[in-house]
Amino acid sequence: MNPAVEKLLQDIAQAKLRAEKRRRQKEELDTQTYGIIHQDDGTIELRLPPPPTKPDPDECCHSGCTPCILDTYQEQLEEHKQLCADFQQQYQRAKAGKPTSIQTKNDRMSCGILNPLEFRKVRILHIDQPCMHSRLLVLEATALNFILAHGEHIHIRALLPNGNRITRPFTPVMLEAEDGIVRPHLFIRLYDNELSASLERLQAGDHVMLRGPIRTHVDLTHAFSSNLCVLVAGGSGIAPIFQALQFAHINSSYKNKQMVVLHCARNEQALWLSSLIKHLQADMPHLAYHTFVSHTQRLSESLLHQALADYNRENAQAIVCGPGTFNEDVSCWLNNIGIKHAQLL
Repeated sequence: MNPAVEKLLQDIAQAKLRAEKRRRQKEELDTQTYGIIHQDDGTIELRLPPPPTKPDPDECCHSGCTPCILDTYQEQLEEHKQLCADFQQQYQRAKAGKPTSIQTKNDRMSCGILNPLEFRKVRILHIDQPCMHSRLLVLEATALNFILAHGEHIHIRALLPNGNRITRPFTPVMLEAEDGIVRPHLFIRLYDNELSASLERLQAGDHVMLRGPIRTHVDLTHAFSSNLCVLVAGGSGIAPIFQALQFAHINSSYKNKQMVVLHCARNEQALWLSSLIKHLQADMPHLAYHTFVSHTQRLSESLLHQALADYNRENAQAIVCGPGTFNEDVSCWLNNIGIKHAQLL
């Protein structure tokens, strides 16, 4: 047999073995109960969850994702280590007859539909077009099984016509869908590239491949704790900014903080979350909202300064989310008007 062919067959066989191993591990995680198990005879048992499955090196998409799937695996290992330590501590307390706080199923190791280490299929319920060159996907998931904390996003993988796969980050927004259920809404700006062409072909009933949650380095609590928090969004960057606002809205520590949102879009139709942000304003008395539409009033340093002229900018914090050049320009402008601390989403 040709050595190259033999090597290929060996690689395929090993890949099948790894896939079967992962399938068995997933079944075990889905059915087993971990932690402190109370037996019928009155005894207690400590059952520790297995460690996360290590991804293969070729599972990395080499697109410079932050974090990489290999980084996420290291985080999962640390989480598993801490979880096992918590179970061990509570087990010792239970043996000593003391009250315990952990005797649960493996809920802390699961995120429902989402998994940060593997891509999963999620069905598209509905597709809308808020404006030209865009799509709004409503996914068949709920707030109970599609769990994202503030500052977290997902990765979507698309299969290109040439057989290659491409992965990019997106931030879903949890909104009430037409059926009255809160579901993830995914706003996608379409560009002249292969990924956009692939996403544009999607129809209701199709599936998207996604993984998550993926953590970011942005510290929202630090930004919201400042005397003034400025949130600047360019285009579809309003999605993670709106996610941050939802976090502030349900948190009594930040709900009454001074916040200014500046939303830049190509046209009025692209301001697809404006009505919801205005709705939040009714319950957040110190939230200001400014919009800038490219064909009438493009954001500039002078307009940014004008929007923030009446605020005390000493020790202010900023969060910026948009295309690369937009982030660079806005960060520079913020620095020029005295806001030295800007985090990029």
